[in-house]
Amino acid sequence: MYLKKIKHVTVGRFVKGLALVYLLTNYSPINFLLKENYTYSNIDGSFIISEECGKGFNYEYVIRRYAVYLYQNPEKNKNDNRLYRVFTIKPWLIWEWHDLIFRNDRFWLPFLYKEKCE
Repeated sequence: MYLKKIKHVTVGRFVKGLALVYLLTNYSPINFLLKENYTYSNIDGSFIISEECGKGFNYEYVIRRYAVYLYQNPEKNKNDNRLYRVFTIKPWLIWEWHDLIFRNDRFWLPFLYKEKCE
């Protein structure tokens, strides 16, 4: 009986600690410091762009720039005109969970190995 109580208290503290770390790293200035710069490319590597945290280069900006690129280069808009993500998804980075859950459009893009786009 005593062992069950210890396990219950330990699990409860672990869950509360995990929730606290999640909140601190996803909804505070710490998130800004830990943010990864996501990189995107087209299939042949002629268009490579990164999101840059703090400079206004967010995912929407990347999509707009790629649309402009396709408009200015109509020959690239014929075959495979999809935008690929060049970054891997890292679910162990707890400070990225908010983006994984609520702003997940960038993670649904197909993955392209860096060697293919260089």
